[in-house]
Amino acid sequence: MPHRLASGLIAAMLSSAAAALDQRDIAALISLRPSVLKVEASDVRGNVGIGTGVAVAPGVIATACHFTAHATSVRVVVNSERMQARHQRAQMARDLCLLDVPGASDVKPVPLREGPLQTGEELVALGYILGAAPRVSNGIVLRLHDFDGGKVIQSTTPFTSGASGGGLFDREGRLVGLMAFRFRSGTDNQFSVPVSWIREGLADTPEGDIAPLKGQPFWSRAGDELPAFLRLQQLEAESRWADLETLARQRIAQSPDDAAAWHALGVARAASGAPETALDAFVHADMLDQGNPVFLTDLALAQLRARDEAAYRTTRARLLRVSPAAAASLDARSHRCDVEQEHQC
Repeated sequence: MPHRLASGLIAAMLSSAAAALDQRDIAALISLRPSVLKVEASDVRGNVGIGTGVAVAPGVIATACHFTAHATSVRVVVNSERMQARHQRAQMARDLCLLDVPGASDVKPVPLREGPLQTGEELVALGYILGAAPRVSNGIVLRLHDFDGGKVIQSTTPFTSGASGGGLFDREGRLVGLMAFRFRSGTDNQFSVPVSWIREGLADTPEGDIAPLKGQPFWSRAGDELPAFLRLQQLEAESRWADLETLARQRIAQSPDDAAAWHALGVARAASGAPETALDAFVHADMLDQGNPVFLTDLALAQLRARDEAAYRTTRARLLRVSPAAAASLDARSHRCDVEQEHQC
């Protein structure tokens, strides 16, 4: 992936994400594996790339467009048999493609989630990492970014090459998104496109043969063409605090209810040595997006720096209810333990 981004304020949380697989993960792998398929994309030179697709309707496999963008032929592997894709319904800017594969009509489609996701919610990811057998990983929803009529999912579910187009599921086995890209700077941030875009794509009529696609995904754009939520994270990753504050204030002026912009302002002010205004910004972000584990973590740390022990413990308790893993990461970063529960640091 071309960008290298990360949030210094969530690095510890991400490092503790993807807890050891439990029986629920194994059950998810068993039940979902038949519907999560290896996809092979061949270009005009005969180069073959490996990715992942998810059956979302009879004979329809959803995958990531950046993986099939240069393909002149796409095949889906079903029970070791290669099925040719006939059409590709492409939403290139959204990095979402629907492959029409008549030979895969017997593959069971996964259920698509209807209700909204919540930050802190547990997720399971399934994809063909490095083109081998499908692998399962778990994590939580970190943030939900409003973009192009949907909510791009930022999560702690790790994936790497070959998993692009793989499925992101809730704990009930319902598809919530497709793994699309990751921005890296020491620790990975995983992003998935929302299932609502898949529903929109399913309403389109299949047409045209498999051929190279025009355009580029939203996340691979440069400069001002990069979506605001990704520009904010890019500036933070690059420690460009003055630029981050400028962009955050611009976003707030345009949309006072932009929680991500208020959070970014807090990050910039904290890094610039202005703890009081940073705390105010974190409080505002939390008011606008309550229950966000990233916002709660940074708010708690700001309260700790302000020596407001009571506020810190209240915020930590809220974080513990949202995500025990995030609360454990907060303890590690603050070098503290929850005395009442006698946790060991």
